[in-house]
Amino acid sequence: MATNNDIMVQVYAGSFNEASEVQFLLENEGIESFIENGLMGTIAPWQVSAGGVAPVKVMISDKDMERAMELLKDFQGQ
Repeated sequence: MATNNDIMVQVYAGSFNEASEVQFLLENEGIESFIENGLMGTIAPWQVSAGGVAPVKVMISDKDMERAMELLKDFQGQ
């Protein structure tokens, strides 16, 4: 569970649909996450990301980073 002392880190950046899939995967494994720039990344991606590339971000607590990266490695087929 995230607390006020947690440092939030980005574990994924992409389109809104991809970020939603990643968030679903993480939360199914008990890792709390949130999507940053979900609306603006869809409406005007160039305003939240240079060139509009990967405007939507999935953020988690730094305490869950190692486990999340293992899950994402499997998700991305690496």
